[in-house]
Amino acid sequence: MATSSTFLERTPPPELYRLAQSLARWRTRPRHGRRIPEALWRAAAGLARIYGVSRVAAALRLSYRDLQRRARARRGAGSPPPAQPAFIQLPVPTAVAGREQLGTVEVVHGSGARLILRLPQAQPQELLPLVRLFLHHRP
Repeated sequence: MATSSTFLERTPPPELYRLAQSLARWRTRPRHGRRIPEALWRAAAGLARIYGVSRVAAALRLSYRDLQRRARARRGAGSPPPAQPAFIQLPVPTAVAGREQLGTVEVVHGSGARLILRLPQAQPQELLPLVRLFLHHRP
C-alpha cells in the first residue's frame, strides 16, 4: 500500500490548489514591490495549521518563516496546540495463514494522520464510509 500513501501525500488538497491558483493570478498582475493581500495570507495560514507550514509554503511558494509566524499568530499565543489525532486499535479477527494482507486498507491524511483497516471479511462498500469519514475529519 506504499503507492497509495505516496499518492495521497503528493496530491494537493483541493483548497490548497484553489489558493495556489489565486496566488498565481495575483502574481501575474504587474506591480513590483507590492505585498501579498492579507486575505491570501489568512487563507494560507489557515491551511498551514491543517496541512503543515512546510507543505503549504512549498506549494504556494511563500516564505516558510512568514507563513509560520502568521499561522502561529492566528491561533493565539495562549491557546493550546491543536490536539493530535488519537490512535485507536481495534481487535483484528484471527486470519487464516497467508491471508493476513487481504482486507487491509491504509490511508494517510494530508495532516499526517494514518488509518489502517485490517478487516479480511469486509467488502469494499463497507469500508468506503469509514475512509470518507477519516479523510473529511478536521482535527
